[in-house]
Amino acid sequence: MSLDRQEKALREFKQILQDLVHLLRTSTRVQLTYMCWVNRSRQQFVWETNSTGLPNVMFQDRVAFENHFLNEFKDAEEVIQLKVGEDVPKAKLMHYFDFVQAENILIVPFINKGETVALTVLESEFEIDQEELQDRIMAYNNALVNVLDTYLEVVDLHEHQQEWEEYESAINRIDFHQHRVEILGTVMEEMQKNLPNGGAVLLAPGMESWNVVLRSSKAVKAPDLGLQLEEKSVAYEALEKGEPVFTMHFNNNPRRITSAEKRTEGATFAVPVMIHDRRQGVIVCYDSDPLTFKESTKHKLTNLVRIGALSIQSSMKKSGMMDEILTQNFGAFMPELWEAALHVELSKMKNGIGQNTWFGLVTPEDVSGMRTKYRLEDLQQIQRDFVSMLNPSRHGIPGIMGYHSDYVYAFMIQSDDEEAVNFWMEKLKGKLGEGLKLSIGGSIPVQFKVGCTRITPDSVNAYQIVEKAKKALSKVMNDNEAELVVA
Repeated sequence: MSLDRQEKALREFKQILQDLVHLLRTSTRVQLTYMCWVNRSRQQFVWETNSTGLPNVMFQDRVAFENHFLNEFKDAEEVIQLKVGEDVPKAKLMHYFDFVQAENILIVPFINKGETVALTVLESEFEIDQEELQDRIMAYNNALVNVLDTYLEVVDLHEHQQEWEEYESAINRIDFHQHRVEILGTVMEEMQKNLPNGGAVLLAPGMESWNVVLRSSKAVKAPDLGLQLEEKSVAYEALEKGEPVFTMHFNNNPRRITSAEKRTEGATFAVPVMIHDRRQGVIVCYDSDPLTFKESTKHKLTNLVRIGALSIQSSMKKSGMMDEILTQNFGAFMPELWEAALHVELSKMKNGIGQNTWFGLVTPEDVSGMRTKYRLEDLQQIQRDFVSMLNPSRHGIPGIMGYHSDYVYAFMIQSDDEEAVNFWMEKLKGKLGEGLKLSIGGSIPVQFKVGCTRITPDSVNAYQIVEKAKKALSKVMNDNEAELVVA
């Protein structure tokens, strides 16, 4: 429904309520009638309309429950009759000024789906005969029932207002002063709030491939960290087009990211991260319920990514723009990124929605020998070759490689296979059996040493996990026989 039609329907609905309240007052011959909504989410009475001939009556737009005499009647299910001065002190009738004329009050509750959603109050200085007015009260309530469906269908004012207020708050949480990784993390966490049965994951280039590098902390059934992007997927299509792509999944198709992912169902909305007209990432949003992706929701998700990208762009000059903004050296992901991923995965593990995840450090065995043999420029390119070769997803295992320090690389591997790290090591040994072919030409014999630890709910924090991996690496470096130590 267009905005103009919504506004017209809302105006007409409010006019009907105003007319009904006026007709109720004139038909019952009381001096004052007013109607208010019972807004439980905000703990307020919200005034809709009133009808009176009295000159000394004025209402506030909304009043907190505890500040109004109707508070004790907000859950009323039947008509209640009160005597002013006996049941209700005159001082509590705040809508009067100068003097209180009312002597009798009749409260008519309006109940919808088992809950009192509105109260209509009749006030008079004369006796109110409830039995005599019963037919008029029933007619009034029946009329309310008939128009309430229109009210809920056209615009639920409170929920609608709250939805966009939350969206404004989400936008305000994106701070351009933050590091680019923090900005993307904030964007994803705000997107997650719109995906009750799904989540959001970020894919970015690095290690000479595109992989899942970060997942929202409450994402359910999320694609594995490190999963490698393939063609003929929703994420690939969004990157190719440079614009958001929405699709529903039928019979496990199309895939979100790759054919290696688990069952694909529901719907997916992929939004590319464009910075200075370059594709620096793609955020894949998914939910098992396709109805989650209303047009307004897609609009919000797209805008969150766009504002996040502009926030990053504001601190990066186009002239100095890098091909990859989330890698640091040699195509390995920057520490800020793998540390953020480590924090998220630990959080997911502690909340009972984590997966088998290992964090570790890997380094070539004979660094000093290489340094004496090759020039600095060649050594830098050799390290790029190392990162590409170490990339777990290149060997069919979901994982990412990050930069830790010179010749020391951090990795995270995520797999249902308990032997995933050993499998990765065996694959590496097989590939390096005849040496590593270098992009500068020739090949070199190389052996890698690995120290790692498994993330568990008992892990204290990300710092402790990194320290355990460091100790494991130190231990394996002092052991001429071993290639892998798991702490």
